[in-house]
Amino acid sequence: MKIGSFLFAGLFALGAAVQWNDPDPALWMLGYGTGAILSLVSAFGRYDFIPNAAASVFFGIWFVSLASSLLGAPQEAFTSFKMQAESHEEPREAAGLALLAGWSAVLANQARRRGNEALSAND
Repeated sequence: MKIGSFLFAGLFALGAAVQWNDPDPALWMLGYGTGAILSLVSAFGRYDFIPNAAASVFFGIWFVSLASSLLGAPQEAFTSFKMQAESHEEPREAAGLALLAGWSAVLANQARRRGNEALSAND
């Protein structure tokens, strides 16, 4: 978990950095920054259920709002770092949100499991 958390923290920090030239950078930098911070906190052994679960739900709802853009999205949208066409932006955003939602759910589950283990140890 520690290695995965560091990897996702780096990935999400990079995601936040490349949003600088996006049409709506603040929104996306905040989203990826949140993912990076939650990942970094967990990399150092702190798993908090509520922030991770809330982030997972929030990113999941946001993903659903863009999910239809993945249907019929051209492969080029995901095979190049450089955006080749404007139609590539929403599928990429949806994919990023899927990663944010999924990883936040993993961290929330880890927090829940660790909480249950701590409760069991006190019995």
